[in-house]
Amino acid sequence: MNIYYKKILIIGDNISFIEKIANILENKHLNQYADFSYACSPEIFKELPSNPKIEFYHIDVNKNVKTLVNKFDLIISAHCKQIFPAELVTKVKCINIHPGFNPYNRGWYPHVFSIINKFPTGATIHEMDQKVDHGSIIIQRQVEIFSYDTSDTVYKRILDTELDIFSEVIEKILYNEYHTCTLQEEGNINKKKDFQKIRQIELEKVYSGREIIDLLRALTHGDYQNAYFIDDENNKIFIRLTLEPEEVVKE
Repeated sequence: MNIYYKKILIIGDNISFIEKIANILENKHLNQYADFSYACSPEIFKELPSNPKIEFYHIDVNKNVKTLVNKFDLIISAHCKQIFPAELVTKVKCINIHPGFNPYNRGWYPHVFSIINKFPTGATIHEMDQKVDHGSIIIQRQVEIFSYDTSDTVYKRILDTELDIFSEVIEKILYNEYHTCTLQEEGNINKKKDFQKIRQIELEKVYSGREIIDLLRALTHGDYQNAYFIDDENNKIFIRLTLEPEEVVKE
């Protein structure tokens, strides 16, 4: 059977993640049957290393709808921070690899908000429609959050899960042999402003022990300066949390 989608754009702003996707495609020998192109957002392109493992070009999806529609018959968003315009998702098949368990905590940093509000998190691959992180689901898998997780450790497991389900379903997508299920509820969505709002720890606010630990571990992500408080001299002081589960010695 001939492959259905032959001209594919994979666009995303996590370069190492895109490179791992490219490795999956190469290992499956799918490059022999389809033409894959790789792109990122213009601001990310400026920060690319001089010799990336694969060739990238940059594109603004809102300014180049006509070009994209004419050039590709499948566009896969893999952690692309751009919002796809309605004209694009209605004129060409667009699929999203999303680091969240739809419909919960759609939008910005699903794993961060899942630590705080206890909604499920995980990985979802879905058809895109005119809403953010919304559309018929092709495949998804939940990722557990442990009491000793930060957003960093959860995110790393989500990335691995995304690659696993992508590897599992990509051939079905390319041959247009996949099945979808429709979301039974709208869930909730978090925007950039919602993330900015939770970053500041208010020194005079009363938090329970669970609330403050969950908030700080949700905002702890490598070297990112997320959580902070304002001290008495009006200085912004950044906070990161270290969590270390006790080692249990078996007798």
